[in-house]
Parts: sequence; C-alpha cells; structure tokens
Amino acid sequence: MAMVCAFLTILVVMSHWSTCCLGCDLPRTHNLTVLKQMSRQSPVSCLKDIKYFELPLEKVDAQQIQKSQAISVLQTLTQQVLTLFESEESRAAWNETLRLSFCNYLYQQLKDLEACQNQQVGVQEVPLTQEPSWLAVREYFGRITMYLKQKKHSPCAWEVVRVEVGRALIYSDMFLAKLSEEKE
Repeated sequence: MAMVCAFLTILVVMSHWSTCCLGCDLPRTHNLTVLKQMSRQSPVSCLKDIKYFELPLEKVDAQQIQKSQAISVLQTLTQQVLTLFESEESRAAWNETLRLSFCNYLYQQLKDLEACQNQQVGVQEVPLTQEPSWLAVREYFGRITMYLKQKKHSPCAWEVVRVEVGRALIYSDMFLAKLSEEKE
C-alpha cells in the first residue's frame, strides 16, 4: 500500500511539472482522493468482476502527438468520465456529496482544457493517426458502459469502474508528463 501511495505522489508531482511546461493552466492533479473515498465495496470482494477495458492511453507515443491533439483527447476522456458519473445509475451508486465533488472537479478540468485548447488556435494540426484518438477514448467508455449494463450496475461493477476511471486519470497525468518531456 505504501508503494502505491508513493507512486501516486510521484505521478502528482510529475503532473504538476508537466502542466506547467505545457504553458496551460491545466489542473495539477486529478481528484483521485475523492474518487478513492467513493469506494463502497472492497476491491478484493469484486475480483470476480474485474475486466480489462483496453485503455487507449496505454499505447500513446507522446512524440507523435501535438499538444492541441493531446488536449482534445484529454477533453474527450474528461467529458466521458463526467458523463459516466452524472448518469442516473451513478447517482444511485455513490455518496452524493463525494460524487458531486468529483463531478465539479471534472467540470473545472474541462474549462481549463478548453482554455488551453483556445490558446492553441492557429497552431497547424497534423491529423492524429495513432491511438488514442478521441474516437478510441469514446469506444473505451462505450466498453465501460456496456460492462455496467451487462452487470446490471451492481455495486461490484461500479467498484471495478471506479478503479478503472482512477487508472485512466493516472494515465492521463502520465501522458501529460510524457508529452511535456518529449516536447522540450
């Protein structure tokens, strides 16, 4: 457990550094603390429900992605997480105060990403041909939504999704750090 906390701390520091280097006022870190507090099930009790959703950010080569394209992918990811946690089924699954706190954070992140995207106006874009594109991110969340439906939005299914969303947010921070590192 201490190793996981140390790893998350390193990611938070990397995220802060990377967003500063991108020249945008992006959020310094995802609100993983609130997401962790939302847990109602022991992840161990839900092992039978674990599923691999094929997160597209795992396959990213930051050297091949322009900043404006990366921001677009991160906007899509954030919007999809927000949509998932604003759903009627999500309202029934989580503590309302924590869920709202997490959603408010996501709204702010979307605003920050939009402002950053607006700073990129006029930058020549090369079509994004490698995964993840915004479409790959949407398909990823389609798999998550289908999984929840198949599991009838069970508490364990939501726990698996909560953990997966945390993983996606960590990868987006790592993606930002890689992007910043490669562009220097």
